[in-house]
Amino acid sequence: MQDNFYMLATAANTTKTSLGETIIRDALIPDILGKDNTILYWAGKRLARLFPLAKDEDLPLFFEQADWGYLKRVKAKKDQQYFELSGPSVELRQKLNHNCEFLLEAGFLAETIQRQLGFITEAIIDKKTHDTITILVQIDTKDPLDLNEIDEVEPLILTRPQADLPEE
Repeated sequence: MQDNFYMLATAANTTKTSLGETIIRDALIPDILGKDNTILYWAGKRLARLFPLAKDEDLPLFFEQADWGYLKRVKAKKDQQYFELSGPSVELRQKLNHNCEFLLEAGFLAETIQRQLGFITEAIIDKKTHDTITILVQIDTKDPLDLNEIDEVEPLILTRPQADLPEE
């Protein structure tokens, strides 16, 4: 199901507008949730379970196609990884609402890396500037996942739309 959903959604995303998402994420949801917005983190983890990525290299492409911004791993150690999230969508969201949250993205990162590495993993927003969000992903290498408890879902095979491919 998720392959079909993903393929249909990316194919239909020709307008590159995120007005609807921005209104919902940065105006409606904060108004409904108030200060208890951690549900967005858990929603991000749930999305990563619904749309598992086949390879680590797919993370930046998924973030770009979801219009979450440009994701770049800037530092990696055995038990920590730092990512920077930037781009027009990040800048716009922060311009519209200085208190906007990036917990959905953090939850998605945590769950994706947890499933790929096989250890309990959490993520936090480490630093926010007007144009960049730094996300710290902490991996607990002493706490492996019980692989029998993970639902088997076919990972997504991400592709760039034909319009994004360079001409030969």
